[in-house]
Amino acid sequence: MDNDPFQLFEVSVEQCHLLIVNIIEGRNISKGSINDLIDVPDPYVVVHIRAAPDGKKQTRAIDNETNPKWKEVLEYYLPPDEAIATVAQITLMDANYTFDEPIGQVEYDVGKVEMNQTVRKTFIFNETSEVDIEFKRVINKKYNLRSSLALCGGEKTFRKSRKRVVQANMRKIMEIGAPRTLRETPTIAIMGSGGGYRALVGYSGAVRALKEMGIFDCATYIVGLSGSTWYMSSLYSHPSFPEEGVWPATEDMRKSISTNLIRLVHPQSLMRYGNRLRTKMRSGQPVTFTDFFGLLIGEHLLGPERMETACLSDFQKKIENGKAPMPLMTCLHVRSDVSAMVYHEWIEFSPYEIGMAKYGSFVRTSDFNNKFFMGVISKNFHEAPLHFLMGVWGSAFSILFNRLVAKTKPNESGKKQDEDAINILRNNDITVKMTDCDDSDEEMPDELMPEEEKPEEKEAEEKKTTSNENSSSSTTWGGYFKGMLGFGSKSQSSQNNEPAAPPQPSASEPKTNAIGEEAPGPSSMLDSFIQGVLQAKLFRSREYRAGKILNYMRGLSLNICYPISPFTPTEKECFFKKQDSTKKDEPFDRVFEPISAQKKKVFVVDAGLTFNSPYPAILRPQRTVDLILSFDFSARPTDDSQPFKELMLAEKWARLHNLPFPKIDPTVFEREGLKECYVFKDESDDRAPVILHFVLCNVNFRKYSSPGVERDAEDKCGDFDLFSEGTPYSTFNFHYEKKNFDRLHNLTRFNTLLHKQTILDNIAECVNLRRHSNTRCTVSLKEIRNSVYLSEEKKTGTFRPTQQDRSQSHLLGFLGLHLSS
Repeated sequence: MDNDPFQLFEVSVEQCHLLIVNIIEGRNISKGSINDLIDVPDPYVVVHIRAAPDGKKQTRAIDNETNPKWKEVLEYYLPPDEAIATVAQITLMDANYTFDEPIGQVEYDVGKVEMNQTVRKTFIFNETSEVDIEFKRVINKKYNLRSSLALCGGEKTFRKSRKRVVQANMRKIMEIGAPRTLRETPTIAIMGSGGGYRALVGYSGAVRALKEMGIFDCATYIVGLSGSTWYMSSLYSHPSFPEEGVWPATEDMRKSISTNLIRLVHPQSLMRYGNRLRTKMRSGQPVTFTDFFGLLIGEHLLGPERMETACLSDFQKKIENGKAPMPLMTCLHVRSDVSAMVYHEWIEFSPYEIGMAKYGSFVRTSDFNNKFFMGVISKNFHEAPLHFLMGVWGSAFSILFNRLVAKTKPNESGKKQDEDAINILRNNDITVKMTDCDDSDEEMPDELMPEEEKPEEKEAEEKKTTSNENSSSSTTWGGYFKGMLGFGSKSQSSQNNEPAAPPQPSASEPKTNAIGEEAPGPSSMLDSFIQGVLQAKLFRSREYRAGKILNYMRGLSLNICYPISPFTPTEKECFFKKQDSTKKDEPFDRVFEPISAQKKKVFVVDAGLTFNSPYPAILRPQRTVDLILSFDFSARPTDDSQPFKELMLAEKWARLHNLPFPKIDPTVFEREGLKECYVFKDESDDRAPVILHFVLCNVNFRKYSSPGVERDAEDKCGDFDLFSEGTPYSTFNFHYEKKNFDRLHNLTRFNTLLHKQTILDNIAECVNLRRHSNTRCTVSLKEIRNSVYLSEEKKTGTFRPTQQDRSQSHLLGFLGLHLSS
């Protein structure tokens, strides 16, 4: 029996209608007596219902037949709202070798078809041609979304297995204070922040240290955002993990990023990328610069072979039977008319499912790439490849690619780049706009032409584009890439089936490379490529560089905003709110507004555009996390700057959502100075997690090569800064020499090892709290019945735990959730 109390809360679901269209037969199909003598018709029928997703479907063509018998069934998902016009446009076509010709067209209002009734109609085309069609409307029984506030079955099963593994491992490494029962076994989450390759390298050192101490094997979750997700992706997709530990995967990462990311841009890779993006565009899926960026990041970190096959759902095998912590990645859904700091919705990605807790709506990870309508898959696509998700999770770099790579000023330091970029991300400079194509269900034609611009937008873009940039469309690396994708002018695409190879740059071209440094001639080809690609309309402005996906919540009726914890005391249900348009927006002001369920495509971006640590994924009370080992790799103005900026934003978000969270007192920095780890607790709330906040700093590592071992006088390996002028650890550095990799990796490894006892002591405290506290990870029946989100039927006694339920209360220990009277 599943005694999960979150299972009691029912997420409202409205079912769509299914229209079954049976194309039966035709009679006297004719194109006219003269045309019939020349060519007997090869008829087929096209039925187009604009209100339905993928609403254009057709029968097969029957050769040389004037009385065809198709007997084909076409199915359409329709909204149940009768106010929405549902007119079927029915076209009788004649198939030809060159191009198909219409014989005739009629319209029929399928809204007249009543529920569970069959309507047969005969349609006449061209005065003589007749087609018999049956229509039937029924309630759709399929549903491909999981609508619930509880964790999914796969994660629950994992937690049960992992709990046993964690208890056994804690007993191995803890001399005193180890858990005696499963209920006493705390849930530990390892969490990494964003920060580009700095976060990737830093996280690799921290996780390696946790593995060496045995603490990694005591964690239930490993969570990431932006750059730290790249480390997690590389680790969990590596064939050696988890059987051989974390070092083989880390060693491969070290080798991979010792070459510059931009150096992957060469004709062979461009050809592969172009084919990938062209195929995706033709299928009707959205394509932005984030797709291209994901291909670059994927190949750089995973290599060309693993990149071709790796998918997030594959990670299920890595964690089966609880043999490794479950990875959780994060990003944001944002809207086009407001900055991400003001309005955003956190999306969590696990090997089992992807979704938003705000709506209690989740899809299987393998289904995330599909087209949905009212919770039903209307069109299947292959699972989103891991490299695409890596591009989405770190899409801040994609959005700012032009500014941060192609247009960086010569001799500008990495520190200055970081400061400018953070200001851009936090000062509402990332707004994006939706276009008409975002409401289109049509597949992209072969020409792959971008959608039409409004006249005033087109004029503005033309003013921005110089004659040199225009000429690059056919004679530079950018033109080469655009030619492979198939977009550009129609005359170009018709005259040249294959793109011409780019010429060598002339001697008069500036000798600066893609990151603004002086360089020999060949590097300027990279500049030419980047500038050319970004000047293509597909990628020119920021809205084409934010990630874009098919909206899996399309068509849903959204009325209630479910809290992260439905047991939070509230006076009434939290219906979605509309912000006062006269009020100036402040951070998080509009997070309770709903997603646009009418949009077919939505923007997803790097979660670091709000705050740089993925706390929302592990603050869900369903996961009952006791201890958070937070590793913050965020950029700071200087090495000795206060390190709590991101943590305080996370606290503000938690308070806004009424989630237990320890008070973050920034004055601790003044009292204790800069150190590797700070401990935050809430002594007054047993449900608040303990946070061990690991800061990226170089304090003791300068003096000690390992904990307790002083460096020799000539050993200068620890003598380096992280955020000084000219640092190699800039957020936007995608090239780490092995020396720089080793320094940062060994620094975070040292900092983590240095606080082994701190971690063990806090694990013991969590065990003791679970042992003696009546409220820790416990939900009382009173709290359940007082929740405004529980139906009246269940409040009045439907859920009454029996003696058998109480005798099986140990099952709840696997979930970390318990019932108390």
